[in-house]
Amino acid sequence: MPCAGRCDDYIPILKGAQVLIGLAADNLQPKLSPLPVLNPGGIEECVLAEIRKPNRSNILGYRQTGGYDSLIRMLDLMRPSDVVQTVKDSQLTGRGGAGFPTGLKWETVGKESRQPKTVVCNADEGEPGCFKDRAILDHDPHVVIEGMLIAGYAAGATQGFIYLRYEYPETFGILSQAVDEAEEAGFLGDGILGSDFSFQIYIRRGAGAYICGEESSLLNSLEGKRPFPRNRPPYPVTHGYQDLPTIVNNVETLASVPPILRYGAGWYRGLGLNGHAGTKVISLSGDIQRPGNYEVPIGFSLSTLLYDWAGGPEIGRSIQAVTMAGISGGFLAGADLDITLDDPCIKAKGSYLGSGGIIVFDDRRNMVEVAESAMSFFAEESCGKCFPCRIGTQRLSERLSGQAPVQAAAEWRKEVEDISQTMRATSACGLGTAASLITESLVRYFSDQVDRHLSSIVPPDK
Repeated sequence: MPCAGRCDDYIPILKGAQVLIGLAADNLQPKLSPLPVLNPGGIEECVLAEIRKPNRSNILGYRQTGGYDSLIRMLDLMRPSDVVQTVKDSQLTGRGGAGFPTGLKWETVGKESRQPKTVVCNADEGEPGCFKDRAILDHDPHVVIEGMLIAGYAAGATQGFIYLRYEYPETFGILSQAVDEAEEAGFLGDGILGSDFSFQIYIRRGAGAYICGEESSLLNSLEGKRPFPRNRPPYPVTHGYQDLPTIVNNVETLASVPPILRYGAGWYRGLGLNGHAGTKVISLSGDIQRPGNYEVPIGFSLSTLLYDWAGGPEIGRSIQAVTMAGISGGFLAGADLDITLDDPCIKAKGSYLGSGGIIVFDDRRNMVEVAESAMSFFAEESCGKCFPCRIGTQRLSERLSGQAPVQAAAEWRKEVEDISQTMRATSACGLGTAASLITESLVRYFSDQVDRHLSSIVPPDK
């Protein structure tokens, strides 16, 4: 999908007259991501709690706000099994989209005997509508380093990689400086703080492929191979980097770990609502008055986030739909906007929370055009390994754009349904499944707009 403006501009936000999924159309933002605004509800945060403190991005500022205290306490008082149990008790799950229990992943790697073990930070934030990881890395890089160190100690790993999205060149400089500072202070290297724990971190930049956000494709890329998703099982916890035990965690997941060790598993669980544990950083963009990153409790009301915290749409407009999980979760609209931000509630509506990007579309938007823009993105970024995704995204894009010949409206709907079902059932990774959600939710919520689209491309006598 071609860029409008610069590909490394800050917020992937929908603005102006054009529909541009994941791209800044006008009023180009600063390259360094702005600090997240303190949530208007005054609700306690985890990941973003200290990020607004002065000089938090350098090691002196980080240490003044409790940085590396969890690491020091861990090395003094905790065994690896204690760390694993604390993370398991916190009920922290992967914040990059998969939602796998973090403590269980660490425990599995820890039980493996083969060495060297590796911790990989997935910072390949390529999902349209997601920009939370960049804010964390720009303004709080040491919390991610500390989280990787804790994961390494818990699982017996000795090395770590930060796999950074290529389109974040300023972030690369910030991270490189943070790694150097941590090493000079004795938090990285051999015999950390006089202990028998050694750990080193290396930064690797991706080449701009969306598919590398999928963990097995990322690992192939890290090894210098073509970034195709791997067949699973085996999983990275046993056969990851260089076919050895590997932890792959998202930026937000790792940033949650130092506060959990500092304040306890019960504290983290208590941040959620209605029996859910913890928090989630939501990247909110589109037709909304106050876009940005908001840390909300799991189980928080979407309506409260959209209207009370983010100001709702422009005066005189109404919200027509939102995308979930960036665009990977498809659309939600109508009565289904009355949800809470937790996977059980969202999955009941046929979508999922995923990495936490939400794009808002007001009543001016042509949702068929929005869907075509999203599908064109998926078609462009398909790795090509499996034909259901490689061909299916192209065929759906053609039907949404009106390029494919259509004999009758019923035939169009049947073809779109068949292609979507095939992609969902047989694609090699989540990209094909996600793409199918776009068309399925479009037809479900916006049948009238689909009818208008078909009336313009179906021959009159049909």
